[in-house]
Amino acid sequence: MKRLYRLLLAVLIVTGVWGCDGGTAVARQADRWVMSLSVSSDGRHAVSVHADRRVVLWDLERRTSKVISTNGNLYSAYFVKGRDLFLWQDLDDVVHLTRLDGTDERRWKHFPTYGHVISSDLAHYFSSDKRWNVYHGYGGDMQPVKKDGDNPSFLGSGKLLNMQLSSGDRLLLTAGAEYDWDNKDIRPRYPAVVEGQRSSEYAGTVVWDVATLKPLAVLYGHAVKTHATFSPDGRYVVSGGENSRVYVWDAKTRKKLFKLGSLTRGIVVDKSRGPGNWVWDKTGLIDQPKDFSGDAVLAVKFIDIDNHYLRFTAYQHYAILYSIDSPLPLKYLDLGTRPFPATRDYSRNTAIDTAPAAGILVMGQAVGPGINVYKYDKATQTLKRVWVAR
Repeated sequence: MKRLYRLLLAVLIVTGVWGCDGGTAVARQADRWVMSLSVSSDGRHAVSVHADRRVVLWDLERRTSKVISTNGNLYSAYFVKGRDLFLWQDLDDVVHLTRLDGTDERRWKHFPTYGHVISSDLAHYFSSDKRWNVYHGYGGDMQPVKKDGDNPSFLGSGKLLNMQLSSGDRLLLTAGAEYDWDNKDIRPRYPAVVEGQRSSEYAGTVVWDVATLKPLAVLYGHAVKTHATFSPDGRYVVSGGENSRVYVWDAKTRKKLFKLGSLTRGIVVDKSRGPGNWVWDKTGLIDQPKDFSGDAVLAVKFIDIDNHYLRFTAYQHYAILYSIDSPLPLKYLDLGTRPFPATRDYSRNTAIDTAPAAGILVMGQAVGPGINVYKYDKATQTLKRVWVAR
């Protein structure tokens, strides 16, 4: 696990992060910023793991924090849905299932995890390694779910394999990186566990059956880094990618319902003239803020139980609000710039999480060890920043 920490620092240097906002000062701050974060279902707590390996439990109501460990795996923060329990892993590769008082409910030896989730009844534990292999269980009961190549991977793409369990824990959703975005066939085409294969067929957005551990559908349409999420009621999947395409799917049938419109041009109404000459309809399209640019998807997260969700775009301090039944945005919600949220760093979509039932959004900060906490008002469809924890 120490190699993981050294790798992070190397990536920061190579990608030029040291050059932002003051050189050496930012380098020192980068040693402490949030790398993974998860919010409890009731929106009262969050757990985060920082680049300096601290594991921090946040009480969002009392606005306090407590350091659980100074020896944490950067990518291991996860709150069990509907429970006062959270997962994290130490650098001795022991996974801890921890209560709010800091004591462990369970612990087990495991490989270094690059993301993990566990069902509410604690019966199903899924984890990913650095090659985006996915396993179910641990110890002698561990078995591979996805093991079909080492490209792409964490090392190749610089992001975690995004994983989420649906409402009721019946489905598992994974999303990493995709290159076959024009393929229309959403069915699984190849075995999910293949030894010796280099390129993965299941590195993009995939829905899995938790009971059988089999892939149900590959949801094509994205390019390079992808992110996907279930709606709180488990009826929908929203997926987005670096090519700016965002799709809404029926989670049960895996049918593509629609593609989100362009943020600047609206909805395509005529493609007969060929690429570059499509006809667009801007009816109902809202104006962008003057300081907004770009549309590459960093993350998508639901913000309430009425199926409104937020689209986070790389390097922007706005969250774009959508309803599940419309391809056009409802609002651009300003997240603030002092401090700037973690959206400034394209690799840190794991530093963003929501509690839809409570209307809570929590994000790491672009620079420094703190978090920004927001409360969503569904009546006015606004976000209010309620706590800046430094």
